[in-house]
Amino acid sequence: MSQENKKPSIVQDDDNELIAKEEDSQLVVTYQENSPPTKVDSWKILIVDDEVEIHNITKLALNDFTFGGKPLTFLSAYSGKEAKKLIKQNPDTALILLDVVMESDEAGLEVVKYIRNILGNFLVRIILCTGQPGKTPEDVVIINYDINDYQTKAELTNRKLFTTIVSALRTFRTLTRLEDSRRELAQVAAAAARFVPHQLVNFLHKESINDVQLGDSVQATMTILFADIRSFTSLSETLSLQENFDFLNSYLRQVSPIIRQHNGFIDKYIGDAVMALFPETADDAIQAAIEMQKQVVIYNQYRQNSGYQPIAIGIGVHSGSMMLGIIGEEERLESTVITDAVNLASRLEALTKLYGAGIVTTVKTLSQLEDPQKYTCRFLDRVRVKGKQDQVAVFEIYDGDSASLQKLKNQTHTDFEHGIWLYYQQHFTEAQQRFERVLQINSQDSAARLYLERCEVSQQTGLPLKWEGIDVLRRKG
Repeated sequence: MSQENKKPSIVQDDDNELIAKEEDSQLVVTYQENSPPTKVDSWKILIVDDEVEIHNITKLALNDFTFGGKPLTFLSAYSGKEAKKLIKQNPDTALILLDVVMESDEAGLEVVKYIRNILGNFLVRIILCTGQPGKTPEDVVIINYDINDYQTKAELTNRKLFTTIVSALRTFRTLTRLEDSRRELAQVAAAAARFVPHQLVNFLHKESINDVQLGDSVQATMTILFADIRSFTSLSETLSLQENFDFLNSYLRQVSPIIRQHNGFIDKYIGDAVMALFPETADDAIQAAIEMQKQVVIYNQYRQNSGYQPIAIGIGVHSGSMMLGIIGEEERLESTVITDAVNLASRLEALTKLYGAGIVTTVKTLSQLEDPQKYTCRFLDRVRVKGKQDQVAVFEIYDGDSASLQKLKNQTHTDFEHGIWLYYQQHFTEAQQRFERVLQINSQDSAARLYLERCEVSQQTGLPLKWEGIDVLRRKG
C-alpha cells in the first residue's frame, strides 16, 4: 500500500455518500497488534498478510473509520493457515483483505477456496491485495476464484482503500439483510408447513403456501389412514382440561412422526383422531399403522411407570380416488379431502372396536400391496356403507399385536375363516362349533366371540331367504 502525505478522516452515514476530510499527517506506525475486539457492534475486518507493516499501516489508515454508525474491529492473520482458523471462528466477518503470496505462492488463493467451498461462506467480501501481480494475474484470478475485488498494494492508496472498503461493506450489509430476510421467510414457510403440509402444496402444483388460493384442487389416488384412541371419552372424563390437552399432545408426539417416516402426511387432527394420507404406496400406510401400534405398546410402558392407565388405538386403512383442495372463504382457508374413501376409512376405524382388532383394512388396499403375503391378516366381514350398494370385504392385519397374540391368531386362523364361510352359508351350527374351538385356544378373540353370538341369535330367530349377512356401516355421530 502506498503512503500519502495526507490522511483522510472518514465518516460514513447509513446510505449517504463518503465524506473525506483531509488532514496533514505522516504514517507513523505505533499501532498495537491484535487489540481486543470492541464490545460495541462493529464490522469485522480480517487482514491476512505475512508483512507486519501492512497490518499496522492498514489499521492506522482505518483507525477513525465508521460505516453505518459502526466502527471496525480488526483481526490479523500472518499466514493462510491462521486465516482459515480465524474465519472459521468468526463467520460474521464482513471483509477480508487478503494477500496472495505468503507461506506459498498461492496461500491466499487456497484461503479463498476454503472459505467458499469448505465453509460455504458466500457473504464475506474478499479483496485480494497482492504485491506481486505477475504471479497472480488479475484476469486469471477473477475468472477462477470467487473474489470480490483485486488490488495491487502499490496502487492501494489511502483514499482508494477507503472507497474500496465502503463499497465492500455496503455490499456485505445488503447481502446480510437479504440473507436475514431469506431465513425469516424460511422460518415462516416452516411454520406454515406445520399447519398446511408441504406435500399438499406440492400436489396443488404450487411453489409455496403463499401461492395457494381458494378453490385450488387436484384429484389423486391415495391411501387414507384413520387412527383413534379407544374409549377416549371415558378416559378424558377422569382428567382435567389441562391434563387432557397435555395427554393428547404427548400421544400425538408418539404416533405422528411414524406417519412422516413412511412417506405420509397428516391432513388433520380431529380431537384424539388422526387422519393421514399416503400418496405413494399402500404399503406405506399399512407399515405405518403397524409401527403406530407397536409404538403405543412402548408408550404404555411409560404411562404405567408414571402411574397412568394404558391406552389402545384402532386404525382403519382404505385406498381410493379423492379430491384434495382448499375450501373456505377469502379470510379463512383450510385444506380438505373430499371422497367417499375418507368416510369408509373412518368407518373401518370404528369397526376395530366391534371386532377387537388393531388394524382393519379393505380388499382394495390389500390388492395394492407389493407383497400381501408379508403381512399376517385374516378376513373379518363384508360391510356396506350406508347409502351405498357395493359390498366391501374387510380384513384384520395383526402384525402390530403382541407376539403371543399373533401366535394364537395364526394357530386359529383356519377355523376362524372357515367359521365365517359357514356363517355366510347359513350353516350356523357348524359355524358356531368353529368359533367355539377358536375361543378355546384364544379366549381374547373378540371377533370370534362376536360371530359366536351372531350364530346363536340366528339359530334362535331364523333369517329371511334374502339375508346377505352384510352389516351396514353407519356414519359416526
